[in-house]
Amino acid sequence: KIVEYMHNNNSLVGIIMNCFNGEKYLKKSLESILDQTYQNWELIFWDNQSSDNSKEIYKSYEDPRFKYFFSDKHTNLHEARNLALDKAKGDFIAFLDTDDWWLPNKLEKQIPFFKNEEIKLVYGNCWIYKENSIHKKRIYSKKILPAGNIFEDLTKKHCVSIQTVLIRRESLSSMEKVFDSSL
Repeated sequence: KIVEYMHNNNSLVGIIMNCFNGEKYLKKSLESILDQTYQNWELIFWDNQSSDNSKEIYKSYEDPRFKYFFSDKHTNLHEARNLALDKAKGDFIAFLDTDDWWLPNKLEKQIPFFKNEEIKLVYGNCWIYKENSIHKKRIYSKKILPAGNIFEDLTKKHCVSIQTVLIRRESLSSMEKVFDSSL
């Protein structure tokens, strides 16, 4: 099934966005999803009981790919991501927080890597922006990012920014909870 989607370049990507009072950059973040050159995606917007204008900003978009969920109770980010993952239908999963945004071709560049069925996760580098800093923009990692079987690299140091990840959904199916909410 996955291979068939790949050849048609039509795989559904489930984008997980958790929000807790994220109004400051939410519009920019949502616009970066809408601006994707790869268009077969769904947005799972998990509102973790925001009390700001996040819901109103979200509701101003009328795209049928946007799916809104309001949490029964406020949880930590890891648990909120697990709950949102349960709602996603995509063959692939991506994460974008409300204070982050993607370049327009992020998904389009990552999807072709999955033609190789052994590839389970694709990630990249990113820019870090700080408003109240002399150096407002810096690259996340100046080193060449590890490729191939990177499990050992991941256990030694954190080298993957979750906003850059695109993961094959089936590789998560063996895990009861993807994110450890005790962390």
